[in-house]
Amino acid sequence: MNTTTFRAKLLRRIGTTGTLLLGTLALQLGAQTFPNKPITIVLPYAPGGTIDIQGRLLGNGLTQKLGQPVIVRNMPGATGAIATEFVARAPADGYTLLFASSAQTTSVPMTEKVNYKLEDLAPVSASGRGTMVLAINSQVPAKTLKEFIDYAKANPGKLNYGSPGSGSVGHLVAALFVARAGIDIVHVPYKGGGPAMADLLGGQIPMLFGNSGEVMSNAKNDRIRIIAVSTAQRMKQLPNTPTVSELLPGFEMTAWQGTLAPARTPRPVIDVIANAIMALSKEANTIERLNEIGVESTTTTPEQMSAIIRGEQGVYAEAVKAAGLMRPQ
Repeated sequence: MNTTTFRAKLLRRIGTTGTLLLGTLALQLGAQTFPNKPITIVLPYAPGGTIDIQGRLLGNGLTQKLGQPVIVRNMPGATGAIATEFVARAPADGYTLLFASSAQTTSVPMTEKVNYKLEDLAPVSASGRGTMVLAINSQVPAKTLKEFIDYAKANPGKLNYGSPGSGSVGHLVAALFVARAGIDIVHVPYKGGGPAMADLLGGQIPMLFGNSGEVMSNAKNDRIRIIAVSTAQRMKQLPNTPTVSELLPGFEMTAWQGTLAPARTPRPVIDVIANAIMALSKEANTIERLNEIGVESTTTTPEQMSAIIRGEQGVYAEAVKAAGLMRPQ
């Protein structure tokens, strides 16, 4: 190799290394000044639902804690895949975030072809957990979970259950319950939890796994009976209501709600956002407001949220398969 060629290669290598160092320095400096402009939180569903309420509560809280405006943008469609892909492809600078539920990282990629992977997103903090409550119409001749299962086994194919829609958490929890209980009950999808609850109250459907807040608010009129919850431990609001796992050991299925950022977002930026969310989740006003809509306020680090997402893949895959929704590979 002659002297001229060697010098040219050396200069190119120095130039490449310098560019990488400058890029790294820019990220570090950006993290130190974060945030210095408005932040956008993208929601995967239309206004009015549980995710929308939580997302706006989060946006208001982060505005106060971070000192910058936080804009909440609804981007519904494709069961949340549109919003998720949008954030996954956004600049990894912490200024575009996704507030989503379990569905976007578990069931949706299993049931639909999506243009993102788990590796495209960086968990920030899970701030809520929704419990699903099993309710039956009071006309059903059963007062306990065991009695209901026995009744369903005695009437195979004659009963049905409602859900907020095919592939919804309510559908998947119910499908998993039906499969593990060994009963034959027909699924009836509705366009939302409200219509499904209305038909449960009216006796058109005998069973529904619904959002705890919605179910409990309708259980006061004696037209429905709450017989179980989907969590591993009993709910403090329903201390006398057993968990499904007390009869079917190992049964547990909930839906988290939390914040994710584009992958490769600098860790210092993620820490700033996560610390603000964790502080907000501990405030009495946040806890009370979430309880009103049937959501338990939680506090997790990025690592803990990542573990939650990874840990629930198996049970959601089982539920999706039980519901007959698994996408061909």
